[in-house]
Amino acid sequence: MKTFRAFPPRRSRLLTGILLMLAVLVLAACGGGPGDSWEGISTSHDMYVPYVCNNDRIVALNPASGATLWSYTDEAKARFYAVPVVSDGVVYIGDYQGNLHAISAEGEQLWVYKPERKKLVGPLSPTPTDRVIGGVAVDSDKVFFGLGSRNIVAVSRSSADEVWTFETDHGVWATPLYIPATESTPATVYTVSLDHHLYALDAETGDLLWEKDLGGAAPGKLVYDKTLNRFYVGTFASELLAIDLATHEIVDRYETDDWIWGSPAFEEEADMLYVSDLGGHLYAVRVTDAGFEPVWDKSIGEGAIRATPLLSDGLVIVGSKDKHVYAVKKEDGSPVWDKKTEGEVLTELVLVPGDEEASSDVVVVGTTDVERLIMAYQVDSGDEAWHYSGKD
Repeated sequence: MKTFRAFPPRRSRLLTGILLMLAVLVLAACGGGPGDSWEGISTSHDMYVPYVCNNDRIVALNPASGATLWSYTDEAKARFYAVPVVSDGVVYIGDYQGNLHAISAEGEQLWVYKPERKKLVGPLSPTPTDRVIGGVAVDSDKVFFGLGSRNIVAVSRSSADEVWTFETDHGVWATPLYIPATESTPATVYTVSLDHHLYALDAETGDLLWEKDLGGAAPGKLVYDKTLNRFYVGTFASELLAIDLATHEIVDRYETDDWIWGSPAFEEEADMLYVSDLGGHLYAVRVTDAGFEPVWDKSIGEGAIRATPLLSDGLVIVGSKDKHVYAVKKEDGSPVWDKKTEGEVLTELVLVPGDEEASSDVVVVGTTDVERLIMAYQVDSGDEAWHYSGKD
C-alpha cells in the first residue's frame, strides 16, 4: 500500500477550516442524524431503484410506490449519510467511521473495508473519527473514495484490501471521477478537496500526475465536458470554474452571489450549465470555446440551495433549506411549480423515469422531516407520487 502527500500553505488551511465551520452552521440539518448531515440518495442506472442512506441503515425503495425492497444495517452500528453508488449490481457506500461497504443487489453484505488504526494498549484503539461523505468512483478492479478529514483511498473491489492512499491536507467531500486511459493519458482519478486543490492521480499507483489550486474549497463533484475537454466545478469562493485538461489551467470563472456546494448540472446537447448557491440563487450559463456566457440568474425561494440542480422535461428542479422543492423553466428560469415540505431539502435530487403505468417522470428528494423522510413528486405537475417515512 502506497501513501502520497500533498500539502498547501498553512494560511490556506486555516481559512478553509473557518470557512467550513461557517458552512456547517448555515446548513445545520436536524432530522434523524448528526447536526451536519442529511440523507444520501441515488438510483441505479438500469432499474432506477432509489437507494437511501440515513443514520443506521441503507434502504432500497420500489421506484413506483416507495415501498421498502430491502434494508441493510451493519453489526458495528455504522451510520450512513454518504451518496450510495451502484456499479455492476453492487452498492458501494461509506460510513461515518471511515469504512467502505460493498452490498449486493439483494441487500447482503459482500465485504467491509476498515482502515488500519493504531492500537494503544492491547485491544484498545482510538475511536474512529473519520467519515466518508461523498460517493465512490470505480474502475474494473478498484474503488476510489475520499475521507472527510483528508485523503483519497483506493480499495480492491474483490478483496477490500487497500491499494494506495493519497494524502491531502484537508477533507475530500466530493465524489471522485474516474476517466479511463487514452493514448496520451493513463487511467486517472480526478478529485477536488477542501484544501482548494484539484488532483489528478494515476489510478493504478496513486501517483500525483498534476494538481491545480482552485482558490477555494470545493465540496462538489467535478463535471466533465468531453467535447471541450474541460472540468466544471463550483467552490466556496463563490465561483464556477472551467479547467482545461490539456493545459491544467483555469480558462474561465463565473462569479456567483454566494458559496457553491453542489455540482453544476450539465446539459451537454445544449452546452448549458445550471448551478445553485447557498444564497438561494439559480444560474443558467452557456459554455463556449471562449468561456462562460451568462443566460439568466434567478433568486429561488428564501433558503440555501445545497445540492446539484436536476434537469428533466424542460425544467430545472431544486430543493431548498426553506422547505420547498421548486421547478423552473430551463430557458428563462420562470416558475412552473413549487411544493412545500415539512423539512429542509438538502439532499441530492434523483430522477425516476416514467413507464407505461406512470407517464410522468418522478423526482425523489430527502427532507429533514422524519414522518416524510423521502418525497417523490411528479415532474410535470409537482403532485406527490409517494413518500417514505423511514419506519417501514
